Amino acid sequence: MPRLRSPLLIASALLLTAAGGLVWSRQSESRQWARARPALPATVGDSAPGLDARLAACAARFASWPADRVALAEFAQLCQANGRLAEAMQAYEALLLVDPDEARWPHLLASLLTGYGRHADALPLLERAATLAPNQPIVWLRLGEVRLKSNRPDEAVAAFTTVLKLKPGDPHALFGLARCDLQSGRLTAARSRLQEAVAADPALPGAQSLLATVWERLGNPAAAEAARRRVSGDGRYTEAPDPWAVDLAAHGHDPYALLVAASALSSDGQPRSALPLLARALTLAPQDARLHRQLGNTHVRLGDLSFARAPLERALTLAPGDEKIRTDLLNLLRELKDSPAAEQVVLDGLTACPDSNAFRFEAGLIAARAGRNEEAIARFTEVWTRESGLTAAPCELAATYFAAGREAEGAAVLEKLAAQHPDDAGVLTLLVRRGISTRDPRTGDWLRRAQTASRPPPLLAELRQAYFARFGVMP
Repeated sequence: MPRLRSPLLIASALLLTAAGGLVWSRQSESRQWARARPALPATVGDSAPGLDARLAACAARFASWPADRVALAEFAQLCQANGRLAEAMQAYEALLLVDPDEARWPHLLASLLTGYGRHADALPLLERAATLAPNQPIVWLRLGEVRLKSNRPDEAVAAFTTVLKLKPGDPHALFGLARCDLQSGRLTAARSRLQEAVAADPALPGAQSLLATVWERLGNPAAAEAARRRVSGDGRYTEAPDPWAVDLAAHGHDPYALLVAASALSSDGQPRSALPLLARALTLAPQDARLHRQLGNTHVRLGDLSFARAPLERALTLAPGDEKIRTDLLNLLRELKDSPAAEQVVLDGLTACPDSNAFRFEAGLIAARAGRNEEAIARFTEVWTRESGLTAAPCELAATYFAAGREAEGAAVLEKLAAQHPDDAGVLTLLVRRGISTRDPRTGDWLRRAQTASRPPPLLAELRQAYFARFGVMP
């Protein structure tokens, strides 16, 4: 029996040693996780409704080791979507340890780093993402863009070429290759790439602007000018949509951040993509007039004028003193040809926006159209007094004087205006027209000034013909 005890003791000792090693290993991993675990960002309260509670719930789920990957991923994306970028980067770095085989995490971390201009730090992450997801075009596209910005055009070419193998004819990859060609001095190749990109997507932002540059360097200014005429928007290149980007509609809690993102999408020619963000923002802040205004203007960009009216009217109800909202609604009502509603918006604006010269001017136009000349004269005179450097109000004032049969007063306004703005084509056009109709001997001088103005009137030829028909000679 004593001989059996020794092996049992040895086995027990080995088991205890193994168990102790496992406990030590788990404790070591727990300590490592405690150091790597992202911290909760500072609370934001009502500025991002529901965000604090959602972040805290995620943090509780990944507080201990082994970490909850789903909770950690949600935490990272919540932080990124709501502008807590330092905490988002910490969370993505933690995900690289917890979920090392998922390509999204290095890809999203790299997107944050490139936003700070940290291309050297982003490159290895994008290369890791490309290794983990070699069939995902967006990974190679972003890798090519960062390589190009890092002055590694040959490696960028390899990445963009991979995109074309995965997605033949991709205009963003063609644009990237054109930039590589241009950087390396291959102008003809760059031109061909850009023409191919434009053929694939005629509205590709930035393509026509860059093509104009290439044509200039090739010595073809006419082709360059033709390309510039085809530029849409501000001509700035915008990145390809990222299918792995954080879903702001699902993770956004900051209404203002959602508004900014929606506005950027709309400005970049993607108004339809802005609608879910605005819908999300309005669930969080239904009384925010800015959100209703942006929703209305987004529908205007989409051509859905009937859908635009309700949110703009709601915005004006919430902020009746906001001149921009009132102007947006006024312009929409004119597009809808609802004159009574448009006039009411103007008249209400006189009270709601008492310092607005724009609505005084609009009220003057309404009065003039209705034949209420004295009221119109008073409105236009007040606007001209307040904004003496502008010409619209005095031009309308002169026209109203003429309509009221007060010829001398109308002519005096135009002459004063011409003295203040001797090179203004609109003012000179009015003077010439009036001079022709009244046979004013000064008309020839006014027409000569119109002809030599820095921006001659668009109807100059018509004015010359009318002058000749009236006076029988040319000035």
